[in-house]
Formats: sequence, C-alpha cells, structure tokens
Amino acid sequence: MLKTAEKILLIYTQIDKSMKKLTLLVLICTALLSTAKAQTKEKGFFAEASAAYSNTEFDDHYAIITPAIGYQFSSKWSAGMKMGFEMRTYGYTIYSPFIRFNFLQAGELKLFTEAQANILSRDVEGGQSGYGEAGVSFGAIYPISNRLKLVGHYLFVGVSGEEGREGASVNKGDFTLDANVRRLQFGLQFIF
Repeated sequence: MLKTAEKILLIYTQIDKSMKKLTLLVLICTALLSTAKAQTKEKGFFAEASAAYSNTEFDDHYAIITPAIGYQFSSKWSAGMKMGFEMRTYGYTIYSPFIRFNFLQAGELKLFTEAQANILSRDVEGGQSGYGEAGVSFGAIYPISNRLKLVGHYLFVGVSGEEGREGASVNKGDFTLDANVRRLQFGLQFIF
C-alpha cells in the first residue's frame, strides 16, 4: 500500500513540474494575444476576401467569391470596392463600391451597416444581361490578431432591378428585403 502512495506522489511531482511549464506557456501566450488585440490596427488600407453559397429554385448550386480592397479611416468608418464572382455557368460579376459604418461595439465584436451600389453583369448566349442595386447590408467584424479580422455579412435592404426574385425575399416593386442564403458571406480582412 505504501508503494502505491509513493508512486502516486512521484507521478504528482512529475506532473507538477510539467504543469508548471505548461501553465507558464499558457500565461505567456494569453498575455501576447491580449496585447495583440489591445493594439488592433484601426486605420489603413485593407484587403478582404469573402465567400458565399447559393441554392436557387432552378436547383443551381454555386459559390460566390468576393475580394475587396478599401481604406479604414477610423474605428467607425471605412470605404472600398468589391468584386463578386458567381462560380456557375453564366454567373454574374458584381461590382460594388461601399461605405461601412461600425454602429455598435460589444467587447471586440463590431456590428456594421454597409451602404453599397451593386452593378451586376454577365455574358449569356447572344449578348449580355445585367441589373443594378442600391441599398444597405449588415454584418459583424471580430479581430483575431492586430491586423487580421473575421468578417460576416447578411441581408440586403434597398432597391433592385433583379427580375424574378426568388426565395427568402420580400418585394414591393423595385424595393426588396433579400434574406437569401447568397447574401450570407463569411471572410477575412487584413489591414496593412
């Protein structure tokens, strides 16, 4: 019985030494991470890349890839230009200048609204087609380091010249509230 207690005490002292090292390592990493977040860059040029998935009534499943460049003027305001690419046959290319306003901050999480003018065009058999939109979308941004942030977008409220809108949208003439899954985008932003 004494040998068992001695073995347990020996194991405990060995674990204790390695736990001290592990605890010190965790504390150092936590301190570095909190310092990095405390020094989150709030001004400068940025590059952003987002992706979305769409599923239409015509059983057309495709991805939407949206790179963007812009400038962060302050912790609240930024502006830039996006180009979206629908990865399907006869997919639209979407040109979108935008202005973003961070209207609410809860800890590190910032909620924003984004005013945008979208010009959509595509080549189809026999010519081109396209339409325009102007309105706002909503989203959130969360820093994961001092220069890298997670970004999410959803919803579109505004006017749209899109013909035959489908799915989760409410329409009154050209006015639309579009909550389709293609409006849900996730991505990363890197500020220089």
